[in-house]
Amino acid sequence: MARALFAIALLCTPLLVQAQALSGIRVLPSVDRDYPFPGWKHEGPVPASLTVPLELGDEVYGATLQLQPAHAGGKYRVRMQFETSLALGAEGPHLDLIDWKHCVSDWEPADAVDAVTFVLPKPTPEQQSCFPTYTRAELDAAVRAHAAAQGDPTIADGWIPNIDKGDAPGAASPYVAISTVRVRVEVLRKGKWVEVTTLAFQPLMGC
Repeated sequence: MARALFAIALLCTPLLVQAQALSGIRVLPSVDRDYPFPGWKHEGPVPASLTVPLELGDEVYGATLQLQPAHAGGKYRVRMQFETSLALGAEGPHLDLIDWKHCVSDWEPADAVDAVTFVLPKPTPEQQSCFPTYTRAELDAAVRAHAAAQGDPTIADGWIPNIDKGDAPGAASPYVAISTVRVRVEVLRKGKWVEVTTLAFQPLMGC
């Protein structure tokens, strides 16, 4: 029995590290002309993963992240990853295919201002526009799958006939945009970097 309890304790240790490492985290407001951000914060123990939907026009690129460690003395690092998705736009309305193909960047290191403050990197034009190749048949199938997942297959009938119609009224044009920005916080323990939390910021892909 004692051995079993010890084994369970060992299995739970990584979860305890994640739960106790940070007592809060925030992204400071930014007045960057290209990437404005009103700020965001999470108070209390930070979970191992957290999804943060963003409002229209909000971007965390270049913003300052501040950690609130539960215990002093830890060494932290922050890295960021960009994921793109494809959407269809029709001069306002848009259809975001966030459950289809993606292009995922390498993890980019954030610049450390001090032990708990980091400036998040900005995406390059290549990272913003990267997307796997696809055929028109694959795109049509993705739109139908998205419509079915929404519980309304007729959605596809309003989009597919209008794809690539040039300047015609109601034309739908494919475009690529960043759909998820992952911010990973890691702490150095016994010479190894251990994941504390990964924040998934989700910017809107269109207006």
